[in-house]
Amino acid sequence: MRRLILMISAGFLALGFVSLSAAAETSDQQQPTGSTATLQSNTEEADFISQGSAIDSDSPELAAVRADIAEEERLPDYSQVVDNETGGRFSAPGWEKRSDRQGASEGQLSHGGNYVVPGSGRNPASFKVRIPTSNDYTVYAWWPAFSGSSEAARFGIDTASGKQWTAVDQSTDGGIWIKLGTYAMKEGERFIQVSAGSTDSGESVADAVAVVRGDVTMPPGDGGVMASSGDTARSGITTFAATSVGDDPNGRDVVRKAKRYLGIGYRWGTCTRYKMSCTCETKKTYQRFGHRLSMVEIRQWRYKGSRKVSNLHLGDEVFFKEGGAGISHVAIYSGNGNVVHASSYYGKVVESKMKYIKGYFGAKRYRLR
Repeated sequence: MRRLILMISAGFLALGFVSLSAAAETSDQQQPTGSTATLQSNTEEADFISQGSAIDSDSPELAAVRADIAEEERLPDYSQVVDNETGGRFSAPGWEKRSDRQGASEGQLSHGGNYVVPGSGRNPASFKVRIPTSNDYTVYAWWPAFSGSSEAARFGIDTASGKQWTAVDQSTDGGIWIKLGTYAMKEGERFIQVSAGSTDSGESVADAVAVVRGDVTMPPGDGGVMASSGDTARSGITTFAATSVGDDPNGRDVVRKAKRYLGIGYRWGTCTRYKMSCTCETKKTYQRFGHRLSMVEIRQWRYKGSRKVSNLHLGDEVFFKEGGAGISHVAIYSGNGNVVHASSYYGKVVESKMKYIKGYFGAKRYRLR
């Protein structure tokens, strides 16, 4: 994938990064420890252009990235959702079907009302998806989150270079489409598999998957649009549904709200319906949950209605010091190492990998109301 190659090969490009109030930083800000601090351990020292608030918009590397995105956007929209009950598209010999539990919370709800777990099955559960043209495709998965589910469930994706496996924590971050990644995939019928795993590490869950043509694109709408047979692959992206917030909002509601801004153009220091900065995107998102945030990164970090956390959950706000000094970028954690953010790198609001934003600094969690 060209963008990834460009991103890694840009080692000698010097970029400036901006913070609205770097001088206002205080000496008591510390790099947090714990699992979230290691999310970037493999890439923190690597040479790449940060995908946050890089301001050298005239660089040839960024121009190539945006040309690649524009080429993707000229292709016809395509998405397909396959559920564990989609006829001719799912198989899981020996796996056991289970229905949503009575009184289950939102995060425990499956896609379509039921899901399967390994049971006596030892072979992977397989979802068959149709890839209409050889391109990059974003792969999403849905599962109900239970404390007894696997913390390292393995998904295998048929890519142009062979099967690639990725691990996800199914004990958290369920009940919503979770982005597994973007992969180059060849035209034809391809498989996305869920490994049976071992009962010692919790049960793996196979529920639903989705493929969407392109990289920085919207997921299917909540609940999805199922392909009812092998001949009815969904063509055209499902409009991402506006989701009402109930009396007891949670991190999934925050992520859904954040994703409603996907595709809106980026502009530094701007907060309108058509252009927004990274702080505008977080400000607008958390405003729906009773919080009035500043447009300044450091003031969002100091906001009294939030608390510092070391382990990320859906809906947490994450902060970055891309230039090593003041906080220059903010985003909302959307699960499996991804964030929703207004990115100058992509030129719009996207969901992308957190590890490609330099200088992770810390995270805050809000009391939602």
